[in-house]
Amino acid sequence: MKKRILSSLLIIVLILPVTVFAQDLDLNSKQPADPNLKNKMESNIVAKVNGEKITSKELAQKASTNQLLMKINQIDQQFLQTLTSTESGKKVLKEYQKQQLDNLINNILLQQKAENVGITLNQKEKEQLYQQQKKRILKNNNLNQEKYLSILKNQGYKNEKEYKQQFLKNPQLKVNKLIEEKVVSNINVTSSEIKQFYEKNKEQFTKDDKTQPLEKVKPQIKELLKQQKRNKKISQYVKNIREKAEIKKNI
Repeated sequence: MKKRILSSLLIIVLILPVTVFAQDLDLNSKQPADPNLKNKMESNIVAKVNGEKITSKELAQKASTNQLLMKINQIDQQFLQTLTSTESGKKVLKEYQKQQLDNLINNILLQQKAENVGITLNQKEKEQLYQQQKKRILKNNNLNQEKYLSILKNQGYKNEKEYKQQFLKNPQLKVNKLIEEKVVSNINVTSSEIKQFYEKNKEQFTKDDKTQPLEKVKPQIKELLKQQKRNKKISQYVKNIREKAEIKKNI
């Protein structure tokens, strides 16, 4: 029960090529009502990554296809009908599923890499990560401490300590540290790069025929260029790992 809860209460997904940890609180997550469907999802293997299996259940959790379709239904029922009943629509959903599988494969490869190189978290790092997670949940869901504890209890946890222990077992925490230490730790953006970007993209900093001075937008440009470099390095890092990995996909 709690393993299921963790996937809905704690969503830490590595979105490539950008390292982003999306953490939220899903209060309406539902499991398949039919036990036979549940068993089929758990046993159906959609891919293997260096021998590690990915089930259709894991892919469904990653893709959140049902939740996506429900949101589309709330916005445009006719568009949902097109997606689910036409060949072109079904093709779009299939491609989406394949993309999500590739993201899941990348994630597993990074988890394996983190274990292979011996990435660990000390107690101080664990505490800091948990407090960041808790703060984000409280803010994103407009919760106070009392409501937070109530939701944890409703989700099957005895107390906050038990949830915290589950959170800290999540392998994505080590993946994040792997990326920061081994991939993007030495990224640097020079003044000349910032100036060059500014000169080429002045229209982005112009409003009502008035262009903002370089010094005012310099921090913004620096962060943008830094993120672009991060994306590129992470993409190349994952590409190198994939080239050496044994990956078998069944969809």
